[in-house]
Amino acid sequence: SLLELKEWWDKLCAIGPSYGYYPKPSKTILVVKDNFNLPMARSLFAKTGVTISLEGERHLGAVVGSKDFKDQYVRNKVSGWVKDVEELSEIGKDEPQLAYNAYIKGLSHRWTYVQRTISNTSELFRPLEKAISETLIPAILGREISVSDREVIALPLRAGGLGIENPVLTADSEYNASTAI
Repeated sequence: SLLELKEWWDKLCAIGPSYGYYPKPSKTILVVKDNFNLPMARSLFAKTGVTISLEGERHLGAVVGSKDFKDQYVRNKVSGWVKDVEELSEIGKDEPQLAYNAYIKGLSHRWTYVQRTISNTSELFRPLEKAISETLIPAILGREISVSDREVIALPLRAGGLGIENPVLTADSEYNASTAI
């Protein structure tokens, strides 16, 4: 409950420094689930310096909060990654091997953490897949690709593909695999 949380916060602030932990209220965010609890949360934490949010907040590269907040966070990230893929595609027209390596060794890893930590986001990765399949891969190969070509290209190198996975298909499967352990 909010009362228990406030008691915990007060105790943490009181005994934390004796253990070398110094709580920073300015970096602390209390995410409240609904409008019903918001007035009580504001009242209890009014003089603490703790920020209170009804929507959610970014936390260690993922998010905590409402579904709408999570979806908007992922949409914003995907939008940035689409721009990165488009820029890499321009390089790929002249330097296909360089673009491929930059994608495989760096760029593609930017979204794997988000895919592992935020569930039910696969549909939000469609614009990224479109940029990869319609812009990056044709720039690297020097030709347009078919749906079946895209499936082969997504295979790992050991299976005859290029290892350029479809982020729509890996989004929720990565999440499920990481939570099954």
